[in-house]
Amino acid sequence: MGYSTDFDGQVTVTPPLNAHEVAYLRKFSDSRRMDRKNGPYFIGSGDFGQDHDADIRDYNRPPTEQPGLWCNWEPTEDGTAIQWNGSEKFYDSPDWMAYLIDTFLKPGATVAAEMANPVPGRVYPEEFGHFTSDHTVDGTIDAQGDDPEDRWQLVVTANVVTTRPLPVEAVEDDDLIPGCVYTDAEGEHFLYRETDDEGEPVGPHFLQFGAHRWVPLTEPVRPLHPYGTLAA
Repeated sequence: MGYSTDFDGQVTVTPPLNAHEVAYLRKFSDSRRMDRKNGPYFIGSGDFGQDHDADIRDYNRPPTEQPGLWCNWEPTEDGTAIQWNGSEKFYDSPDWMAYLIDTFLKPGATVAAEMANPVPGRVYPEEFGHFTSDHTVDGTIDAQGDDPEDRWQLVVTANVVTTRPLPVEAVEDDDLIPGCVYTDAEGEHFLYRETDDEGEPVGPHFLQFGAHRWVPLTEPVRPLHPYGTLAA
């Protein structure tokens, strides 16, 4: 089962990542993050780094520094932005964005300090020798969870990550779909239809679920089930 969230948009990286940074961070995004003797930056063998390598201490626990088992943020091929890689069930996405920025990208990043003073026993990928740690990340990414009410934005401003809820967006009359369920700013649910019980046109009206009555459209609404309809 699990819970999935879709993300739309990118955050920009200035200056763009170089080829070594792009290569490593894309491998990092594609690999399972596990507690390893080789340390948190090691990329394991096999598909998605999931082979049972000898250095793994716990297959189902991430390194203490990392938010979870999978980081589904990846750089674009040209290194100008960071985006969702399309994988489902991406948990702790704001924490992962902050981790990438703090650990690899921003001035004074963790990796830059460790390369100057390595942690004993920790394996450092060769790409780290080309990391510049001089990047600034900015931008906004829209998020939509499995729950239709779970709509929010991930905001990065000068390397600082925050989140905020998405506002209710008004739907124009011409875009309303008969039989589709909508919700208003207070979370009241409505079933939209354009005719009364006799089939006569009545204009934009909604069946107010709680009161079981038809009401005129007066408030901004947005789709609750935008990809499916219920019988009108």
